[in-house]
Amino acid sequence: MSTPSSLSFGQRLQVTIERLVFQGSGLGHLPDGRVVFVPYTAPGDLAEVEVAEAREDFVRANLVQVVAPSPVRVTPPCRYYGNCGGCQWQHLEYASQLHWKREILQELLVRVGKLPGVPVSVPVTPAGPWEYRARARFKIFAGARLHIGFHQRETQRVVDIDRCPLLDARLNGVLRILRSMRDPALHKLFPRVREVWAAVGTGTGEVVVSLFARTQDRAAIRLLFHRFQAEVPTLQGVILLDGDPRQHPRFVDRHGHGAIMEQVGDCRFRVDATAFFQVSGLAAGTLTRLVMEAAALSGTERVLDLYSGVGTFTVPLARRARQVLGIEANAAAATDAVHNLRSNGCPEARIVQAQVEQVLPAVATEGPWDLVVLDPPRQGCSRRVLDAITGMAVPRVIYVSCDPSTLARDLGILVSSGYRCLALQPVDLFPQTFHLESVAVLERVS
Repeated sequence: MSTPSSLSFGQRLQVTIERLVFQGSGLGHLPDGRVVFVPYTAPGDLAEVEVAEAREDFVRANLVQVVAPSPVRVTPPCRYYGNCGGCQWQHLEYASQLHWKREILQELLVRVGKLPGVPVSVPVTPAGPWEYRARARFKIFAGARLHIGFHQRETQRVVDIDRCPLLDARLNGVLRILRSMRDPALHKLFPRVREVWAAVGTGTGEVVVSLFARTQDRAAIRLLFHRFQAEVPTLQGVILLDGDPRQHPRFVDRHGHGAIMEQVGDCRFRVDATAFFQVSGLAAGTLTRLVMEAAALSGTERVLDLYSGVGTFTVPLARRARQVLGIEANAAAATDAVHNLRSNGCPEARIVQAQVEQVLPAVATEGPWDLVVLDPPRQGCSRRVLDAITGMAVPRVIYVSCDPSTLARDLGILVSSGYRCLALQPVDLFPQTFHLESVAVLERVS
């Protein structure tokens, strides 16, 4: 083994893993005091690792072999694990996953948000640790043969899979059909196909399939629809999309309907194929329950729902508050939200289709507002949004987060601007990964 002081790329050494950190790697220490980050390790592992990057204050390494396994290490059930980048923690007992998600959130609150002492509850688990995903975005590589699956860790290479243990069985059925297509195969029918999105309504069973492919291939979606319908009778539609899947997809054409219905509690939601929705109806139901419990509405409140999506929170809030205004940038989601409010008996609530940053200052002048509920994307809120919220002096804020790092940053700003975090409830929507949803409840101190 090499001495840590002279580490270089490719050198091997042994390290004991002490804890897990944000983004999933295990952390250990070298004799010279530097920390080393190693993916796919467990706290308590004695691991042989190979240096991938050596800097003055830290080292990144890859796992070569586990010399002595941790007692919380288990055998991953997925044969693609470690190659496919979709999961980071299949090698951990589920109870250990929950423990470390809470520990990581607490560490980020202190390190990033400068917030020691925030009460963090034990994580809630809406569903089981397997087959919980009701939405999937399959990556496509059409070379000599079709590769369909997910990206390899830290690369754009597509790992070809025939099944994912995290997916709802109906989505694995969609994957099987895509892979088994012949005469023509999927990549012959759509020569430039890049991604396939699939979603299933947890409570309704409705399925929708979307493809990113060439505009001139629009005639082929009819054939694909009928190919699917023979095996998926609940299929609602096949949609052709263009543009960057990571930004705002552009609708080209469809055969059938462009949305599915989701059931969340006693509410039904229309969800467009390009609109954001939680990983499943069960997940949405758990978050809705937590938000409504924290809101504790009496019927006299005026409520702002920021980043309101298809109205998952807007609808139940509108049923109990005096007035609700939702703001959502995605046009398809905002249209769905208006429909969902009306179909669920809440026509008085309003939806504004715009960037939150653009309209919140004007909306603030319509106050006073009694409650702000916000569910921003992974990058969290801009400083402009946080300043507008604190400037309104709203008595209560409920922050639904899908990223503990940006949550810690934003809570730090809110607390430094006159709020106190009363409660923080982690929600494990993504077992086998480091990802964590959280619901934070804040009140204005003064």
